[in-house]
Amino acid sequence: MHLNGVSPDMPKRERKLGFYERFRVSLHDLGYHNNVSIIARYSNATKVLDSWPHSIFRAFGHAVQKHPELATTVTEDEDQTLYFQRLPNVDLEQLVTFQTLQDIEGQEVDAKLVALSTSENNQGFKNTSTPTWRAVALRESGNCDSFRIAFIWHHVIGDGRSGLAIHQSLLEAFRLVEHDVDCKSNRPTTSLDYARVPASTKPLFISMEQALPGSSAPVPPSARQGEKWAGKAYNDRGPILTELGHIRVSANSVQSILTQCRKHDTTMTALLQAIVAKALLDQVSADRIRTAVAVSLRRFFDPKLEIDDSVMGLWISTYTTEYHKSQFHQNADAPTVLWPISKQNTAQINAVVADGGKNVEIMGLMGIDDYSAAVKAKVGQPRDNSFGLTNLGVFKAAAADDVRGGIVLDDMLFSQSCHANGAAFQICIVTVQGGDMNIVFNWQEGIVSKGEIGGIIDGVKDLVRQVASSE
Repeated sequence: MHLNGVSPDMPKRERKLGFYERFRVSLHDLGYHNNVSIIARYSNATKVLDSWPHSIFRAFGHAVQKHPELATTVTEDEDQTLYFQRLPNVDLEQLVTFQTLQDIEGQEVDAKLVALSTSENNQGFKNTSTPTWRAVALRESGNCDSFRIAFIWHHVIGDGRSGLAIHQSLLEAFRLVEHDVDCKSNRPTTSLDYARVPASTKPLFISMEQALPGSSAPVPPSARQGEKWAGKAYNDRGPILTELGHIRVSANSVQSILTQCRKHDTTMTALLQAIVAKALLDQVSADRIRTAVAVSLRRFFDPKLEIDDSVMGLWISTYTTEYHKSQFHQNADAPTVLWPISKQNTAQINAVVADGGKNVEIMGLMGIDDYSAAVKAKVGQPRDNSFGLTNLGVFKAAAADDVRGGIVLDDMLFSQSCHANGAAFQICIVTVQGGDMNIVFNWQEGIVSKGEIGGIIDGVKDLVRQVASSE
């Protein structure tokens, strides 16, 4: 497609993709990583349900206006340089579909949500000539006053926090809809052509190397002695299928664990990192493991860039840690073992923050010319990491009131496709303020045995329970 057309009905060329955005495009096109997804539940939503599906389209129209990434595609010029381009409008009727929970296999609601996530995480995007996101709006049966929205997006347009930003925008829109619905037709009073929603006029944000121009990749730490477990060797024999497992931690348990974390001068992320490490080392015969924990780079940017948690974009890195079985004293009480390790993890997190973005692990990818060739060259080699962990933290929203409307967002499930060239398994975590914590495990079929992953999930569940019930 010609990129330089002047017609307002033609796509508009935007900036070149940054190095990490190009990397994510290569992984997707190879089938190594499809997408990221967040399913959120919206409750006390009678007025929105009464104007279904118009209220859903209206909310996504609001999000499209707020986030330019929702109307962008990726294209290639004559020199094979990748660019973002902006479409003049978006067809929401093609991007948003509607189901009921009964349409999804599984006996319990959580099982149905995991089944939906698994199905979506195993579907990439056919091409980048249309926006690389989609959504599923889910109604429940009976007189329930809640519904769910699954938002699924290509990693090139956003990191995990980008999904939180979209759901924040949808919540804002639903609260506006409550005050803007014709009581006779149950349709929003302002008309909108859902097949031609105008794209945002806001500029795209810059890439991470532009936002952190002085950053470089740190020297990797020396490996510990002993055999490392990282699942089966990296392979790309198709089909590459994602499998998911799930743990729900009750709101009461979350509060108890947070109290324990404050008491021991640590954080939830640091503790969960230690919990997964212990559960894994209890399950395998190898002496050591290595983990990569995602870290948002947004906090390191110049405030003038206005890149915060309310916007979409790809600005993440990782920090890595190795663990050895000897650190966990197999015969000791589990919480007693976990707190010292958790405090070490906290110290590492604090060091990353104090560094201010000067040393960023992901910057090691900047010098690679051909990402597809680089990742394919590692087929058959051992994986670098045993597991990866991404904790999006707590989703916070302004409380419902007479001005903002009564609808609330009270539950979230965060997942993503397996990384065919990444860690043996990944953990995705998110909590809604005052609500449950959802922990989702994802792995590539055949890379981790069912016995191993089942034992790890059971071990994490048991350790979380022990910490929550400890004094």
